[in-house]
Amino acid sequence: MLCFRCLSKMFPCACKTLLRTQIVLENTIHRSLSSGYRSKISLETLYPKSEQEKNGKGADVTSQVSDKERFSGVIPLDELQFQYCLSSGAGGQNVNKVNTKVEVRFNIDKASWIPEWIKPKLKEQQQNRVTKDGDFVVRSEKTRKQILNQADCLDKIRHMIFQASVLPKELTPEQKAIIKEREEAANRRRLEDKKRRSLLKARRQLDA
Repeated sequence: MLCFRCLSKMFPCACKTLLRTQIVLENTIHRSLSSGYRSKISLETLYPKSEQEKNGKGADVTSQVSDKERFSGVIPLDELQFQYCLSSGAGGQNVNKVNTKVEVRFNIDKASWIPEWIKPKLKEQQQNRVTKDGDFVVRSEKTRKQILNQADCLDKIRHMIFQASVLPKELTPEQKAIIKEREEAANRRRLEDKKRRSLLKARRQLDA
């Protein structure tokens, strides 16, 4: 590769032009930064709240999650109970020979790999999968391969735990005021409709 000194000897005019252009660009950038000028398409103009989020002022939900223990996504297989049986549905003669259906079971209260604050919400969201003894049961017969059905069960468990670990977004005072105003308006409309129906019923009784 040729260095800049060699190129300056071979193409002196072109190199001088490049140097002048570089100096002009550097001076322009320096003046714009020192004057505080911001373009109409700058990040601060397009996303005015980006600096607040960067400083941690607008990330209420993220801070709430960081304060709590997060689910890493790792599921220890030695704490799970696997059961295999014959799968239903189409599959030819192989379906009656190989135990491809997979059932995974574990006790939620004894699962050390699930954070404690996620367990009550997981039980609430997936109450149909929880037995009386507190066992969480997941089944899969999606494919005709036992190992793939086992992976599908683990993926289901992981997805449900991540779903239970999502915290609700904290409402701002403005949003709370809007919700309260809408609830009061809906309550007024309900009372007006109730009064209108009662008047209509009374008028019908008088006409009869």
